[in-house]
Amino acid sequence: MAGTARGCGTSLDLLRSLPRVSLANLKPSPNSRKRERRPRDRRRGRKCGRGHKGERQRGTRPRLGFEGGQTPFYIRIPKYGFNEGHSFRHQYQPLSLRRLQYLIDLGRVDPTQPIDLTQLVNGRGVTIQPLKRDYGVQLVEEAHTLWFLFVMSELSALLLSYTGAFIE
Repeated sequence: MAGTARGCGTSLDLLRSLPRVSLANLKPSPNSRKRERRPRDRRRGRKCGRGHKGERQRGTRPRLGFEGGQTPFYIRIPKYGFNEGHSFRHQYQPLSLRRLQYLIDLGRVDPTQPIDLTQLVNGRGVTIQPLKRDYGVQLVEEAHTLWFLFVMSELSALLLSYTGAFIE
């Protein structure tokens, strides 16, 4: 115990004997850069690298995308609404037949019951987010595309039946 107190005392004595830091004894570290002066004939003097007159020297540059008075690119193109209504289009989550078979093999989907959207969502086969315009599931496999639609008008059902589609 006495040894620790003695060691503590010697370290305090050492700290007391060292010189104090003050503005009088501060100096730059060795090999540090000298402060750059700015006379008129050296770098960044006189016009400070901004050239003669004009908006470049005065710092009143035009906004980003300004093309000197001509119609800017982002206003010229596109002129017609090719993607009109894209935010309202219904989207259908793709579900391959291989993935559906995998869900059946795991026991997440019951093949004896009709496979509908609620069974697929409860079995964590697909994730439906209505706020992201997900309206159903699209069964996809190589050359075949099958659609599960849960809301359909009579006219569209009639037209689909003429094409040979199976409708329940």
